[in-house]
Amino acid sequence: MCMTPTSAFWAPASTAASSVHEPPSAYAPGGLCAIHQPNLFPRLSTLAKLYSADRWIVLDDVQFARRDYQHRARLAALDDPSRQQWLTLPTHLPYGRRTLISQAQLVDPRRSRRAVRLLVRQYYGRSPYWGAVSEVLDALDDSGCVADLARTSTIALLSALG
Repeated sequence: MCMTPTSAFWAPASTAASSVHEPPSAYAPGGLCAIHQPNLFPRLSTLAKLYSADRWIVLDDVQFARRDYQHRARLAALDDPSRQQWLTLPTHLPYGRRTLISQAQLVDPRRSRRAVRLLVRQYYGRSPYWGAVSEVLDALDDSGCVADLARTSTIALLSALG
């Protein structure tokens, strides 16, 4: 859930200050931890990093970057992977450049979800794996929070990969 800060000058004292607190017994000794900013439909290298970890920390209390992958994904044509197109969702940054990833909002969540489905279907609808891709798309909701949508797409992809 996207939270609105109590003032325009709000910032956590540290990145740890915004983490969910769990008892020490919740952590397995010697386990691997992956820390990653939320990406919309992350690349295989990111999924491999998360899959190999025992814990995944979503680093969403850092500055949103318009030219990064938080609200964008690169699609490649099945018949010619060099033919690529960006899937970019329009965002609203309530605090301008200082907006954190967790504060970034989609301009029109329902329209964004529809655009994602149409463009991904255009690129991958004839793939033998369309059923799995379609299930990933079905997992997306109309959340207005960019971080939530990116996290949901990541979990859906990890689930699809087993």
